[in-house]
Amino acid sequence: MLGERELLQLIEANDYPARLVEVGVVWVEVETTDAQTNTVRRERISKSMFADLILDWRSRRAVRVKDIAPALRKIGIAA
Repeated sequence: MLGERELLQLIEANDYPARLVEVGVVWVEVETTDAQTNTVRRERISKSMFADLILDWRSRRAVRVKDIAPALRKIGIAA
């Protein structure tokens, strides 16, 4: 099971826009900030669902980097 430290590392390592509010044995309560609207949503979800959110976030961010990689290479930034 993921502890609070591991959950914080997941959030920080993936630049996920969330803040841990409370951590239970099998659930986590997080405040998530929507970057487009700056709204904050608090929800309590299972740790496995939270891990799925992180994986989804990671895959969506990877696609964006792939989309702009040619432009970054053109201006001299390796991506």
